[in-house]
Amino acid sequence: MLNEPHEESAPSPPEDDPRNEPAPFGTLVLLTAASAGAVMALTGLLADPPSLKFLLFGPIALVAFEVAVHEVWWQRWWGAIPGAVAGLAVYFEGRVALADIMGDGWAHPIAYVTAWTLFAAVFAWCSRYPRSL
Repeated sequence: MLNEPHEESAPSPPEDDPRNEPAPFGTLVLLTAASAGAVMALTGLLADPPSLKFLLFGPIALVAFEVAVHEVWWQRWWGAIPGAVAGLAVYFEGRVALADIMGDGWAHPIAYVTAWTLFAAVFAWCSRYPRSL
C-alpha cells in the first residue's frame, strides 16, 4: 500500500483570484478615447506639429495606468498586439479614406481618436483570456 501512486489534491484557487480580473472595458475605452481627444485638442493649439512621442505618450500612459491600477495579470497583456495592429490599420486606412472625403485637417484627428479607441477596446476584450481557473 505504501508504494501505490496516489493523487495529490491541488489546492483550488480562490474565486476572487486577482488574475481572473480583466481590464475594465468601459473605463479603459472611454478614458483612452478621451485621452486621444485631449492630445488632438492640444495638438490643434500648438503652432508647430508635435513629435511622434507626444502623440503616443497620452494614450499609452493611460493604458499603462489602468493596467497597473487594476493589477491586470501580465499574461492578459497579449491583447496589446492585436489592438495595435487593428488601431494602426484603422488609422492609416481611415486617414486616407477620410482625407478624400473631408480633407486632412479633420481626417487626422478623427482617425487618431478612432484608432486609439479601437486599440483600447481590443485590448480590454482580449484581457478576458486566459483565465487562471
